[in-house]
Amino acid sequence: DVLALMPETNGFDRHAPEHVAPLVVYLASARCDFTARVFAIEGPDVAIYHPFGVQEHYVTEGAWTIEGLSEALSGLPKSSEVDALFPGGVAKHWSPPRRTLRQFDLREG
Repeated sequence: DVLALMPETNGFDRHAPEHVAPLVVYLASARCDFTARVFAIEGPDVAIYHPFGVQEHYVTEGAWTIEGLSEALSGLPKSSEVDALFPGGVAKHWSPPRRTLRQFDLREG
């Protein structure tokens, strides 16, 4: 259970503006050489996410149709395991969460 891994807060608000602001100011400063990157900060933890890039590529003759897209994309997994930042570190997580996908299945069934 992820909640069991979280450290005690002892009154420390990981999302308080004074704990997030230094990263925002740094990213907006001349000292920052980063561009096109996604950062997260939660108290003492800073995470840098993988940049977006092409994972799969499909081509069709002419314009795509809904049926063609459905067929081409049918073999892809609906979610993937990613590293998620949470208080106390990084943990494996499914994105989107599997419980969200189950809700879609219940609506369709």
